[in-house]
Amino acid sequence: MSEYKMLCMGCMEPLMEGQDVCPNCGLSVTAGNLPSYLQPKTVLDSRYIVGKLIKSNGESASYIGYDNTESVKVTIKEYMPDVICQRAKGGTELIVDQNYVVQYKNYMSEFAELNKSLARLRTMSHIVAPTDMFTANNTVYAVFPHVDGITLRQYLQDNAGELSWDQVRKLFPPLLTTLACIHNAGILHRGICLDNIIVTDKGELMLTGFAIPEIRTVNTDLAPELYDGFSAPEQYSASEWEGTWTDVYAVAAVMYRLLTGCMPPEPMSRIGNDSLMEPNKINPHVPANVSKVITQAMRLSCEQRIQTITDFVTKLFDQPSYMTQLPRGSTQTIPIQDTNKDKRTSQSSSKKKKKKKSNGGNVAMIIGAVLLVVIVVAAFLALILMLLPESSSDTETTTASTSATTAAPVTTAATSETEITDATTVSSEETTTTTATSGTLFVMPNLVGKKYTSVAESDTWKGRLEFEVIYDYSDEYERGYIYEQDIPEGTDLYPVTTVKLYVSQGLAVVEIPDYMNDDGTRMTKDEYVALLDELNIKYECRDVETPDTLSGYVMDVYCAQTGDGVGGEINVKEGNTLYVDISVFSPLADAVG
Repeated sequence: MSEYKMLCMGCMEPLMEGQDVCPNCGLSVTAGNLPSYLQPKTVLDSRYIVGKLIKSNGESASYIGYDNTESVKVTIKEYMPDVICQRAKGGTELIVDQNYVVQYKNYMSEFAELNKSLARLRTMSHIVAPTDMFTANNTVYAVFPHVDGITLRQYLQDNAGELSWDQVRKLFPPLLTTLACIHNAGILHRGICLDNIIVTDKGELMLTGFAIPEIRTVNTDLAPELYDGFSAPEQYSASEWEGTWTDVYAVAAVMYRLLTGCMPPEPMSRIGNDSLMEPNKINPHVPANVSKVITQAMRLSCEQRIQTITDFVTKLFDQPSYMTQLPRGSTQTIPIQDTNKDKRTSQSSSKKKKKKKSNGGNVAMIIGAVLLVVIVVAAFLALILMLLPESSSDTETTTASTSATTAAPVTTAATSETEITDATTVSSEETTTTTATSGTLFVMPNLVGKKYTSVAESDTWKGRLEFEVIYDYSDEYERGYIYEQDIPEGTDLYPVTTVKLYVSQGLAVVEIPDYMNDDGTRMTKDEYVALLDELNIKYECRDVETPDTLSGYVMDVYCAQTGDGVGGEINVKEGNTLYVDISVFSPLADAVG
């Protein structure tokens, strides 16, 4: 360990021999982390040196680290849902609460898959993606590059607590392009806020702080990490569905804070009495169109909110023309030049001058008249088209096509980040919006790993999806959770579409639970049977006479098919039976025996 003693565990900068306090960050060389976390100078994977704890939440713990192979600073994220696990005293291994073993494994799998997906996007320059992953200490570790910079919150403080629209429109387009590509890869952030956006030394924005869904939603087995003013309203309810619109809300809330200098109100406080003021009513320098789009992106209703980052960017950076602002079916007043007035003026003037006939003047008048007629006819035709009903097949086709153009996110990670920077050149046709009526395109979400009741009860999919449910046992998902869907994630759909959902009846093979309580007492028959019912274990109770145990307590368990008892396995799907011996108090049993 001697080669690590010359690094400060707070900033991973070199220390001179004899220095007890780091001159760079002020950390004492003897400082340690709380006992629940890895201690400084712990070595992982024979390569990474763990330093000071940077942050922890209900999902993971992040440490500053050092890659001893590449000789660079890193950030090490350790999967550590501290509500359902704890660290062995004086050790490094995590010990899981026996009541939450399945949840721990499921969440760990989600954590690993999320970071694998992010790693595939590491060529994108505006996210902090992992460069390495490995398992140790009964958990998973993801290693991220160290980014030199400050959080957007700190940057805001250094800029008098407010930014102009010109500053925002220069900073955000590359980040928004990246976020659209991330959504296209099937990843949602759910935690976009001032603290999860880094302003680099080059003045660029980078998105960090990705996490599994359960940590960014209430009423799960983990302690939620929500961000006041930035988290969307659906994140405060387990029955609401989250999607790209959830990140749209957060991005809009961040811009709201930057442009107004005021924190947006918490969404739950807006229910019943929406107190959200439009940004330009707080700061009149915010352009009216920008203010309107941000407000629309922060609507409480998911359905009424802007659905995708692509649509948000198009609306935000493209000023709509006068014609596109007119509601369908409205009339338009077109100013027509009063040629008689011009003629009268000309005649009045000619009284003072000698009249001169000119063939050139007559030609000009004829051309002007023709142009005037063309303008009037064009305006009349436009008005007729605006008043036509939308029920024709051609109109429906056009509407569906336009909707697809508007709602579809960026399709490849290779999309140039300059596309949004030059967003003012986007055609006004791309800003056409459509309501969620028949023919509107949307994308099939990933429902695997979600609780079926939450999905089925959510209003989000009304008029979009219908569910056909098939129940079966699963090797990895708990009862009630979706483990498969017949329509792949990312498939373009039109409402109403029926999707088959395969919902777990429980684990196919489970561990035979212990019948002894933590205090050393035996479970009663009712207590143990309730536990078996929860695990779908088929059982038969057998009476056993006992001279020293009251009636109704579990004495022993045994599975005939596997030969296992407590701690062994039983195949629920195949109908293995667990025999449960129940005590029948008989004081004479010992004597007779």
